Amino acid sequence: MTPEDPLRVLFSACLLGRATGWDGAAYTEPLALRLSRLDRVRSVLFCPEHVSLGTPRPLTTLYDGHGRDVLAGRARILDTNMRDVTRELIGGARQMLDAAREANVELAVMMDVSDSCGSHAVYIGPPSDRRYQQGPGVAAALLMENGFPVLAQRDHATLSAIVAALDPTFEPDPEARDFVDHPWFIDYFRDGPVGPKLADYERRKSHRSGAG
Repeated sequence: MTPEDPLRVLFSACLLGRATGWDGAAYTEPLALRLSRLDRVRSVLFCPEHVSLGTPRPLTTLYDGHGRDVLAGRARILDTNMRDVTRELIGGARQMLDAAREANVELAVMMDVSDSCGSHAVYIGPPSDRRYQQGPGVAAALLMENGFPVLAQRDHATLSAIVAALDPTFEPDPEARDFVDHPWFIDYFRDGPVGPKLADYERRKSHRSGAG
């Protein structure tokens, strides 16, 4: 990669400081921000939920499956008012795919847990359950199905390796892990791809710690 022929990276806009989160906030990620600012990187920012639902907007969660299931017609997305926004989020995902194709991006770095941008884990069921499932959001799933590599902002080991390859002044943390290798991820999904409610998980974890 050179400044004339840079690495073209698609970012969830909120990771680079854009106030496109459901609550009107940004979720700036320092490592993603550093990558975006390198002279051998060309950044493309996009938020599929902002273009389809606006900002701010009611929180949405997946029901009956993850993003691949939504694209296959097996799952749906509801907001906190129980309004079905499946069609809108699929529309936003398609616009994100169009942006990726137009810019000829080589990599996407996206906000994990998001119904649209999540790559490793997303919520399932009512927000009050605070329950995760393994799998991608709708936009991430659509990008993956069309051959675009997707990383989560929590994939610190891989992101650090990319930044280090492009910036010799960067010293990666030797303890950095990708999210699927994090002890929390491994423990939370120890019994299967749909985890327990977080309150139940915390009680179980506390009981194991006390017993040990």
